[in-house]
Amino acid sequence: MNGDIAEAQLARAVLRHMAGTRGKDDPLGSLARTVLSGEASLQTAAANPWHGQALAAAFEKAQDERSRMPPEQRAAYEREAERLRRSPAADDDTVIGDDR
Repeated sequence: MNGDIAEAQLARAVLRHMAGTRGKDDPLGSLARTVLSGEASLQTAAANPWHGQALAAAFEKAQDERSRMPPEQRAAYEREAERLRRSPAADDDTVIGDDR
């Protein structure tokens, strides 16, 4: 890793999830594998147009979905995020499903 936000436990957990669940031709999976492998920082990987456009679209979709969630559902997601932050697995740099 490269000393950026990708060092945060939750960010690393999300990157590992994306790397393991998205195919080799998926821009978000590619972004995650690029960062986790140390090939590029998160900022550098997101500056790649293919990665950046997919990241922007996913963020917009997530914001739209979040705005429609009832408060209880948002709270449940926040609790799950906190659980991931505290998870010992969040320290594991294993990339599951690295099929580049």
